[in-house]
Amino acid sequence: MPSQSPNEFVLTSSVRTEIVLRVSERPTPTDTLLSGVDASDSAVYDALSTLRGRGLLTEGDEGWEPTAHGHLVADSVSEWLSAEEFRATDPAFWKNHRIDVIPSAFRRRLPEIGEYEIVRDVPQEPNRCEDVAISMLESADYCELTTPYYSRRHQEAIPTHPETRLLVTREAIDVSFQRYRDGHREELNNMDPATLRLTDSQFASVVTDEKLKFELPAVSEGATERQAGSGAADRSVAGTTALFVSETESAVQWGRDLFEALWAESDPLGPYVERQFPDLWE
Repeated sequence: MPSQSPNEFVLTSSVRTEIVLRVSERPTPTDTLLSGVDASDSAVYDALSTLRGRGLLTEGDEGWEPTAHGHLVADSVSEWLSAEEFRATDPAFWKNHRIDVIPSAFRRRLPEIGEYEIVRDVPQEPNRCEDVAISMLESADYCELTTPYYSRRHQEAIPTHPETRLLVTREAIDVSFQRYRDGHREELNNMDPATLRLTDSQFASVVTDEKLKFELPAVSEGATERQAGSGAADRSVAGTTALFVSETESAVQWGRDLFEALWAESDPLGPYVERQFPDLWE
C-alpha cells in the first residue's frame, strides 16, 4: 500500500501537479504535455506512468484525462493551491490574527475572494486603519456592517439608507447606551430598529456594493494555551492595527453571504434593550 495519500503524491512533485491540473481541464495528448510542461521528457513520461499506476489518470482517444478518483484529487489539489496563494499575499496577517471567529464554512471560502490588501497603522499614520474604514462608510450609499465594539466615528459615518443593516454585539450595545445615559451622546440611534440586530460574532466587517473590509482579533500572547472565548482580551478587535480590504466582486459576494448567514442567526434588539435599559426603552 502506498505510504502517501493521493493528494500528497501529486503535490510532492511539481510535474505531477501540473499534469493533473492540466488534464483535469480537458483531455490532453502526450505531445502537448511534453511541450507544455516545464520538465524533461523523461520526467513527464515518469509522472504519467506513476499517475496512471495510482489510478488517477487514464489515456483515451483524445489524450490523458483523470479518472473519477483523479478528478477528486485534482479538485482538492486546486483548492489547496488556491489557499496557499491566498495566504501568501500577506502571511504575517494570517499568522498574527485569529480566523476561528469566522464561521468554518466561510473560512473555507476565503480563497475565492481573490486579490486583497492589508492596511496597517504606521507611525506616520497611527489611525490609518480607522480612517480607511470611515472613508469606506462615508462613500457608500448603504452597507451591511458587523461589529463587536462601539465607535463614535463609525456610528456617525454609517449611511442611514433603508437598505443599511447592522449586526452588533450586546457588549457594543451596552457601551452605546451607557454613553448616551452618561451624556456623551446626543441621541441613541436614528436607524429603524428593524435594521439592527444582535450577534455574537467577534469580528468587524463592512460590505458595500464595491468593497469588503474586515478586522480580526490579533493573536494575544498565551492565546494558544487558552480555550477560545475564555477571555475577551483574546477576541477583541477594538485595538486592531490591520485591516483586510478587497474590491473584487467575489469578495463582495462572500461578505454578503456571510452577513446573511449571521443575520439569520441574530436576535432582535428590542427585548434585550427593554430588559437591560428599561428607562430608555420606548
